[in-house]
Amino acid sequence: MGLIQDFFNGQKGIVGESKIALKLGVLDFFGYKGKCLKNLYIPRYDGSTSEIDLLYITTKGLFVIESKNYKGYIFGDERATNWTSTLYGGKTWYGGKNVEKYHFYNPIKQNYSHIKTLANYIGEIDAFSFIVFGDQAELKSISITSPGIYVCKAKDLNKILREIWNREPDRYSENQVQEIYNRLLPLINANRQVKIDHIQNITANDNSNICPWCGGNLVIRTARKGRNAGNSFYGCSNYPGCRYTRNI
Repeated sequence: MGLIQDFFNGQKGIVGESKIALKLGVLDFFGYKGKCLKNLYIPRYDGSTSEIDLLYITTKGLFVIESKNYKGYIFGDERATNWTSTLYGGKTWYGGKNVEKYHFYNPIKQNYSHIKTLANYIGEIDAFSFIVFGDQAELKSISITSPGIYVCKAKDLNKILREIWNREPDRYSENQVQEIYNRLLPLINANRQVKIDHIQNITANDNSNICPWCGGNLVIRTARKGRNAGNSFYGCSNYPGCRYTRNI
């Protein structure tokens, strides 16, 4: 199955944005008002785009949220290139533990790129970087030293946002929040060609064998079925959670 076909069949591998958006809506219900935009395609100077999973625009600042749907134990350092997800799949035939490790691109670095692109598009911004994992993940060892960066599970998101809300001063007026929202709103309605170009630009500029969808490693696989049986291709190491492919 080809890259574009996989993309439009919804096999992107990173899910959970809708659940997080719902949590942000609950915050609005309790008086912490903001405006949420999902799947923003921010234009870059070179004509490509940067996709932001979720953007929560508030008077406290812009909450740029990268959603990661990984299971298992998560190990990561803010300055490392890759992070690791470790899964335990029962015991081996000789009684040992069956351990599977998946490496994916550092989501803090990934989100930093999104924030930088956003600032280039709308001007200087006050932003908080959030990496939100699904509740089936266990954040075993995460090292962060820089301010304004938060890594959490989806169930803890509301609590952290409330703490920030009660601690931080207002940085934007309600009118400014509305202006930012109005300017970015058209960017959520990316048409089919914009999405195709986004994936193709990532692929064309990726020389590190890192999956552009989930940050996992790309490995050489051989098709076993269908018209491409016997042909080799690059597939994501996080398959079947991620079904990104690239032709060799």
